[in-house]
Amino acid sequence: MTPSPLLYIKDNIYNLRALDRIVGGYLYDSMNDEVGRVKGLMVEPETYRTRYLVYVNGGMMFTEGKIIILPREMYDPIDSARIKSSKKRESIQQAPSPRDFDHLTREDEMLILGYFDLKPYWDTETNESLAL
Repeated sequence: MTPSPLLYIKDNIYNLRALDRIVGGYLYDSMNDEVGRVKGLMVEPETYRTRYLVYVNGGMMFTEGKIIILPREMYDPIDSARIKSSKKRESIQQAPSPRDFDHLTREDEMLILGYFDLKPYWDTETNESLAL
């Protein structure tokens, strides 16, 4: 298993673009229904480019919820408190969850990106660099 090079950010730090400072905001689906609160972001460590939004679905008191990692292409920040997804709540909640969030792998990312019919960003960037 290939480890993902991404860094987990749980605060709205200065290194993030202003548009990406959404930790603590609320995710809404395509029908404007609240889906959940943003727990953190997965970013590239060198550039702080956001790749995924992280939130926990469900869980109360002494039970943990399902960690959902939503690709950046699947949402748009409206402001720091509201984030809008192009998907319905059910579709987001049924997304695959990483086996071990603290040790995200490229395989986990492939599964998540595949669920949303997205190409791996690392392949896309390589192809774009070769075309220049």
